[in-house]
Amino acid sequence: MVSAKARELALEMERVNRALESARLFLAGLDQADDARELRRRTYSPLRTLVEQAEQSAARVTEYLRNGSGS
Repeated sequence: MVSAKARELALEMERVNRALESARLFLAGLDQADDARELRRRTYSPLRTLVEQAEQSAARVTEYLRNGSGS
């Protein structure tokens, strides 16, 4: 059984997930524009990589909280 606090935290993490997804998409667009301006192959900025890693971590925490925090 998932506690009320775990449900609340899962909702908060879902908000974090949405923010990270938006940031990742924004950074992808900036990377593509920069690459096009420089006429080079598509690259990933270090910030974009970090946001993608944070997004994956947030998704794992959300899943953990949704599944009853291991109880």
